[in-house]
Amino acid sequence: MSDQQFNSSAAEPVIPRPPVTVVALRAAVERLDPGQTAKFDKESAEFEAESTASGSDAPVSTFLRKWAVWVERTRVPATAARVRELEAAMGSAKTDDEARAVAVEMSELLHKVTADLALP
Repeated sequence: MSDQQFNSSAAEPVIPRPPVTVVALRAAVERLDPGQTAKFDKESAEFEAESTASGSDAPVSTFLRKWAVWVERTRVPATAARVRELEAAMGSAKTDDEARAVAVEMSELLHKVTADLALP
């Protein structure tokens, strides 16, 4: 694990934070990583069908939360890079203590970048 600490002011977002709607998040995903658009569309259709079948908005809310967090962690290059570093560190952790330290840092990072999101 790197000793580098996350600094939210170290980099600017490449796109503004979109509203947490299917249309706005899809546009953000397409701009940030066009290769993820097909996955977004597939999941959107699946969660919408599940919501329709269950009569509940919970599946769509889950979908929106998932992709809003993805956009938040991707729209700032420094954050995206740190997430990738932490994912790699988790994969190479040799002890439970190392894995826990990485998990704590990842949790803190994601909490910082999503703290102001208005999630459904």
